[in-house]
Amino acid sequence: MKQMRLPYHIVEPPKAVRRARLDNIALVPASLLFQKEKYQTIANNLPAGGVLICQSNKTQKISRILERVAKLFQEKGHFVRMLPYSLI
Repeated sequence: MKQMRLPYHIVEPPKAVRRARLDNIALVPASLLFQKEKYQTIANNLPAGGVLICQSNKTQKISRILERVAKLFQEKGHFVRMLPYSLI
């Protein structure tokens, strides 16, 4: 059976995130939500407008996507902190 590939095209953060005007944003995979308080504490300690991005595994494809997301947030003036798989 051939595996279906879905293309990813990220142009900017979703409108709902931009409109929310949140103090800080944390992008945490569902598989890591059992440690929600840990990531919430880290996100709360970022400068106002900061973004925390956590990676749940170390595949190159996901790493590239998250790097693009981080770059887009940085271009919009946000401080971005990425937690790689090895630190989680």
